[in-house]
Amino acid sequence: MPPRFSRFIAISLLALAACSDPQQTSSAAAEDPAPLPAGQVRIKPASLKYMEIREMGTEGAEHVVWAPARVAFREEQVAEVVAPAAGRIVQVQAQVGDVVKAGAPLATLSSPEASRIRADYANAQVELQVAQAEARRQRLMMEKGIGIEAELVVAEAKLQEARHNADVAARAAGFLGGGGSDTLVLKAPRAGVVINRNTMPGAAVGPDTGSLFTVGDPNALWINADVFESDLSTIVQGAPVQVVVASLDRPLTGKVLRVGSSLNAQTRRGQVFITLDQSSPNLRAGMLARAGIRIRSADGLSVPVNAVLIKDGQRSIVFVQVSDTVFEARTVVLGQPSNGYIPVLSGIEPGDKVVVKGGLLLDGAASQLL
Repeated sequence: MPPRFSRFIAISLLALAACSDPQQTSSAAAEDPAPLPAGQVRIKPASLKYMEIREMGTEGAEHVVWAPARVAFREEQVAEVVAPAAGRIVQVQAQVGDVVKAGAPLATLSSPEASRIRADYANAQVELQVAQAEARRQRLMMEKGIGIEAELVVAEAKLQEARHNADVAARAAGFLGGGGSDTLVLKAPRAGVVINRNTMPGAAVGPDTGSLFTVGDPNALWINADVFESDLSTIVQGAPVQVVVASLDRPLTGKVLRVGSSLNAQTRRGQVFITLDQSSPNLRAGMLARAGIRIRSADGLSVPVNAVLIKDGQRSIVFVQVSDTVFEARTVVLGQPSNGYIPVLSGIEPGDKVVVKGGLLLDGAASQLL
């Protein structure tokens, strides 16, 4: 190759190198970012749309507890009528749907036990009169100086015993209600509507038979929700509630009236009593429902359970956003989960931006806390 031609090629290559685009050089450098500290990971901006990031605050998170429920009569607005003594129904004077006043007859029984109780009361009254007469006679004799003090003491003791027996018999007879001899009349204990009737003429009834009539306001309904033991402590009086009844075309709204103080030993659930803001004419006692009670977890840091990952089978971590595309794994100490949230006792601070959804994109080797 001639020397002149070789010099031409060398000069051309140098010119091409000098004229290369400096932006390409800087882009190549940008594609190779500085290494991250241990525990941090960088993702592509396009991956952010698959994640949900939430800034942590100390105010308790608001969420809804759903529980099975049923429609029931309010206890203070209804009354049950039972037979105070054993007997047989001879007449039914009230039917379901009848409007009754307090004291209105509902049914009539024939009851030998009622006849005996009334006879005992009559005998007790007679014995009381005899004891009173004897006590007066003994006092009069003592005043005239011809009585014996021991006989007066005996007469006073018998009078006291007769008064006690008469009082017991009067209470038993009064418990029977209306009627005479062996007739027993069951009466409405309050004004309202006969909501339920569980007897018929000829039926043998007694105190152990159970409720024969239910009288009350048919619109006096509330909702009894059965809430898990772990959720009861988060429910407060006045909390808003949404009630879903399958047979109604729209949900009902209400508020928590009170929280029961005992648990069902088998289900480990407690009752929550809910009043409705507005009742529905299609609502009936005994209907099944679902109650969504809005609650707020205790103040402090808490994250959704899905935000927590298990690393190495034992360490709980969450990912915190430290820049637009860089995230850091933080080891956290957790409390007891409730309603899909779990308290974070240490490891993150208020203001930290925590990945609450999509954390497995940052560490595929971890497992999610369920």
